[in-house]
Amino acid sequence: MQLNPFKKIKKSKIKSVKFHVIGIRKANKKLYIISRNKAQLLKENILKLHKRAKIKYKVLITKLTRFRYYKVLVRVGIFIVGLFGIYLIMYPFFPGIVYHIFHKNKEVYPYQTQIVETELEGQVLGNKKIPIENRIVIPSISVDMPIVEGTTENVLNLGIWHRPGTGVPGKGNMVLTGHRVGYAFLPDDVKNSTSFYNLDKLKKGDYVIIYWKEKEYDYEVESFEIVDKSYTSIEEETFEERLTLYTCHPIGQNDKRLVYFAKPLQRSN
Repeated sequence: MQLNPFKKIKKSKIKSVKFHVIGIRKANKKLYIISRNKAQLLKENILKLHKRAKIKYKVLITKLTRFRYYKVLVRVGIFIVGLFGIYLIMYPFFPGIVYHIFHKNKEVYPYQTQIVETELEGQVLGNKKIPIENRIVIPSISVDMPIVEGTTENVLNLGIWHRPGTGVPGKGNMVLTGHRVGYAFLPDDVKNSTSFYNLDKLKKGDYVIIYWKEKEYDYEVESFEIVDKSYTSIEEETFEERLTLYTCHPIGQNDKRLVYFAKPLQRSN
């Protein structure tokens, strides 16, 4: 009959041993001392306590090693789940934090613009050529997004949605809408899901630039209002040229709409 070297261990003896005991684990009808110390030290202490031990040392070390791996995997899993939880909790606040740290009181014009350069003094002026694709740029809140077409709101995951049936630059009421906040993980998806996060930071007189069919159309913010989700008159056609921007309000909710109206400033020929 094979002796179990750990069955008769007393707590007093365990305490007298000069290695850190994590615990005692029962496996295969045997009790094992789980230690943090090196294998050699563990072996010496085992031999001192149990000279009559019949269990092979390699089998014991294998079981201890597996236990350590499992414990590491559990800790890594808990760490990853914790990070994911923090991400979900903090995600709605990240765009606002980034804005206040990097973009507040800073206007960025990534492309060539017709806006008079003297009005851009002290700001960031890019020299990229006018983009081929349709885009919207809002310098004061660092928005530079593609304008996409489509019949369903799924296209919001690709950029700023030009609402079907509304005007175009130079004609009527052009209505654009974008996500306020939505969960995403890839950088491009995060950008699309928070495209209009800082729309509420717009002030009267701020510029909005629309690049449409390789031409530039400039607008100036005139007013804003908060309306119910069902209030669709903001998309109605108008005789005068107007740009309407809207998103969900408040952040994280879908009950109301934050709407900004802009009038044309100047138009490319």
